[in-house]
Amino acid sequence: MVKFGLGLSVAIALAWMMVPAEAQIPCRTVTMVAPFPAGSNTDAIARLIGERVSESIGRPVVIDNKPGAEGQIAAMDVKRAAADGCRLLFATAGNLSILPYIRREPPYDPLADFTPIAEVGRYNFFLFASNSMPGKDVRSFVEAVRKRPGMFNYATANNTNLLAFSEIQRQFGLRMERINYKGEPEALTDLIQDRVQAIVATSLGIPYVRENQIRALAVMSPQRSPLLPEVPTFVEAGINDLGIVPWAGIVGPAGMSHERTEMLSTVFVSAMERSEIKDRAAELGFSIDPSPAASFAVMIRDQDTVYRRVIREVGLPVQ
Repeated sequence: MVKFGLGLSVAIALAWMMVPAEAQIPCRTVTMVAPFPAGSNTDAIARLIGERVSESIGRPVVIDNKPGAEGQIAAMDVKRAAADGCRLLFATAGNLSILPYIRREPPYDPLADFTPIAEVGRYNFFLFASNSMPGKDVRSFVEAVRKRPGMFNYATANNTNLLAFSEIQRQFGLRMERINYKGEPEALTDLIQDRVQAIVATSLGIPYVRENQIRALAVMSPQRSPLLPEVPTFVEAGINDLGIVPWAGIVGPAGMSHERTEMLSTVFVSAMERSEIKDRAAELGFSIDPSPAASFAVMIRDQDTVYRRVIREVGLPVQ
C-alpha cells in the first residue's frame, strides 16, 4: 500500500512537471475554499483530499473555511478569484444546484460562473430526530408532529437539509418551525440538547446515534448505509424519492484555460482514486466516486435541470 502510494505520488509529480508552462499553476499554495465550518463533514472530506493532492504536487493545499449564507459566501469568493487555479471551491449541490434558484436575485450562474474541475462523490443524508420524539421510526415521528403542529423545530445547516426537510413536510402535511445554522456541528449539538427535534443531515450525526444521543430514522441514499445498516432508506420508510443527487466536486472561477483545467482535473482525480482515500471517506459516510472535468460538467448541467424542477415542485420559498 505504501509503495503504491509513493509511486503514484511520484508519477503525478512528474506529470505535473512535464505539462506546458502555461498550464502550470503560478502559485506556491493552492487554496480550496470550503462552504462549511471546521468539523463539518465537508471540511473533513476537503482536508482528506487536500492532503493527498498536496503530497502529489509538492505544494501546500490549504483549506479556507468560509461558512454562511448556505454556501453563497464561499462560492462568491471563488467566483471573484483570478482564473489561475490557485483558488478553488469545494462545491456542493447546495450552493451550486439549489441556492441560485431560491434567491430573487441569483448571486451567480452555476453553469457560467465556474469551471468544473473534478467530481468528488456523494454525501449520505439521514433523517435524525432528538430522543425526546416518541417512537423510533418515520411513522411515529410523523404522527407526533401532526398532533402538535408548529410546536416542534427542525434544523437546517445547508440547502440540501432545507430541500429534503421541506419535501418531508410537504409530503406528510407537517408544520414545524425552521431554525437555521451556519453548519451541521452546532445544529447537531442543539439536536442532542433538544433545542431542535429533527434535521436531515450528513453522516456527521452517526457517532451521536451510536452513543444513543439522537436517533436515525431513515437514510436518503438508494441503499442502506453500511455504517447504520438497521436504518431504512427514505423509500423503505415511506418517504418519496426526490431524485436529486447530493453531489460534491471541485470547481474554479470561470475563464480557466483548458490546459490548466485538465492538469488540475488529472491531479485531483488521481489522488481520489487511491484506495486509502476512498476507505477513509467511507468511514466518514461519504462515497468518493471521482470523475474528470468533462464528465463532471455534464453532471452539473443535468442536476441543474433536476434541482430546478424539484425546487419548484416542493415550493421552496424565494428569499
